[in-house]
Amino acid sequence: MSDLHSTATPAQPGPWATRVDPKRKASKTDEQLFVDAEKRMGLLRAKVIANRDRQRMELVADLYVKYSVEAVSDDMSESKRLVTLRAKLGL
Repeated sequence: MSDLHSTATPAQPGPWATRVDPKRKASKTDEQLFVDAEKRMGLLRAKVIANRDRQRMELVADLYVKYSVEAVSDDMSESKRLVTLRAKLGL
């Protein structure tokens, strides 16, 4: 038996099938790496702060439920509700 695949010649690619070799990017300087690291650090700091704020709000909401502190109408900043919670906590 003959193997047709091994004896076949590869087809010539058409003019639309050009081969592009990937080009390497130039290495970043220490200053560029430092700027990138500062940018990532800023983004991570923002995520940590957002997570901390979310956890704080969940804690306060849980305390409202535990101590049965209801929302006060026309109290947009929840200052009256917080005063009631602090009183119940003895703060």
